[in-house]
Amino acid sequence: MDRRSFLIAGGAALTAPSAARAARDHLGRWTPRADMPFAAQEIYPAEFRCGGEPVVVVAGGITAGDGGKLGVTDACAYYVAVADIWNIAATLPAPRHHLALASMKESLFAIGGFAADEAGQWRMQRDVWRIDDLNRENWRPVAPMPLPQAEAVTLSHDGFIHVIGGRTPKGERNQDWTDQTDTGAHWTYDPKEDTWKARAPLPVPRNSAAGAVLGGELYVVSGRTVANGNTPVCHAYDPKADTWREIASLPRPSDPKAPRGQGGLAAAALNGSIYAFGGEWFGETSGVYADTFVYRPEKEMWFPDAVMSRPRHGLGAVALGDAIYAVGGATGPSANGTCAYVDRLDQSPLG
Repeated sequence: MDRRSFLIAGGAALTAPSAARAARDHLGRWTPRADMPFAAQEIYPAEFRCGGEPVVVVAGGITAGDGGKLGVTDACAYYVAVADIWNIAATLPAPRHHLALASMKESLFAIGGFAADEAGQWRMQRDVWRIDDLNRENWRPVAPMPLPQAEAVTLSHDGFIHVIGGRTPKGERNQDWTDQTDTGAHWTYDPKEDTWKARAPLPVPRNSAAGAVLGGELYVVSGRTVANGNTPVCHAYDPKADTWREIASLPRPSDPKAPRGQGGLAAAALNGSIYAFGGEWFGETSGVYADTFVYRPEKEMWFPDAVMSRPRHGLGAVALGDAIYAVGGATGPSANGTCAYVDRLDQSPLG
């Protein structure tokens, strides 16, 4: 069953308790923070600067719908981590779900996503909107994507915004989830020229993956495919060479009922490592992953880290300062339990 069908040495000297405490001390820590102003899942937040302060921006998303129909919002808000408060920002030009945000210097961009109306709940869009001041401006249109593409990994690096993988319409019809298929298409947007350019495609097309930038490379972590469900495969992209390489796959989850690979997860880079967490699965059983994994590039391996205190999927992740903030999502698979939760992940002492 697919997601939208479901919708509609020294250690020996320690005593057992002290050994357990030592193990816990080497894990990160999840702590709750102030809720978002609105509950939403399928969000792709970004870091931006507002009044000189780094903030987490959220825009659009799926809200609690009525009668089996998706609820979609045009709301936009930003989180000031140092004060643990949220502020409302300029609303989007139109409601969107799975809308990707990406910042570049003094501008924030909202890319693609889906419109939901009487014509269809999954009408994939090419629109791109830009805003420079969350408090004093409205969003304005810039060059649209070459083709509709959404549920992609969207990352900013070295003056360009990368849109990688996801899904795209498989024909002329573009109204429902079944009208679309996975893609490995990879585009870059140049804000200076307001133009798009094709780059080397993602080797394994998939959607609902997560991504992060680390050490001059762009990472695409796990995700799922329309035909075969979740996949643990992970890749790294070298933007200078325009080439991809496969890295270690995401480990097996702690829940024995869950498949390996986390669709609808989130990821962020912090202090030389990539943290990936959350997601959902479908099949004979369905559920939400509590697992957090950390990728240490010097070891070329993933390691388990602190289990999420409030597991969910369809959430977003942004690194600010010395922590990662997980925002929104749903506590149950598909549209179940859409929430406004915000949690902070502090890195383990091992760094």
